Amino acid sequence: MASHGIKDQVAIIAMGCTNFVESWGEGLDDLIISASNQCVASGGIDKDDVDAYWLGTAQGGMSGITLARPLQLTGKPVTRVENYCATGSEALRQASYAVASGAYDIAMAVGVE
Repeated sequence: MASHGIKDQVAIIAMGCTNFVESWGEGLDDLIISASNQCVASGGIDKDDVDAYWLGTAQGGMSGITLARPLQLTGKPVTRVENYCATGSEALRQASYAVASGAYDIAMAVGVE
C-alpha cells in the first residue's frame, strides 16, 4: 500500500444535493441541474470553471451525455462510472485523483439515479 496520499493535494470546495424524496414530477435532468447549480453556487464558481465532470449512475445505458446535455456542457470531458453500491463515491474518487494528478484544477462529481 502506498505510504503517501492525496490529502494535501485535493479539497472539496463546493457541494449540492437534492432532497431525498420521491420526486415524481422531476426527471434526471431536473435533479442534475438542481444539484449542479447548488454546487457551483456554494463554491462561488461558475460551471465554466469546472474542467471535467464525472457522472456516477448505476442505471445501464447511460453515458456522459446524460450529464452533458442538461448542463449544456461544450468541450468538457464527462466520464461515466459505475461501481455497484459505491457509484457516487467512485465518481468522487476518480475526480479527486484527476485533480491530484494535475490533469485538472477543478472537477465535479455528480451522482444521480
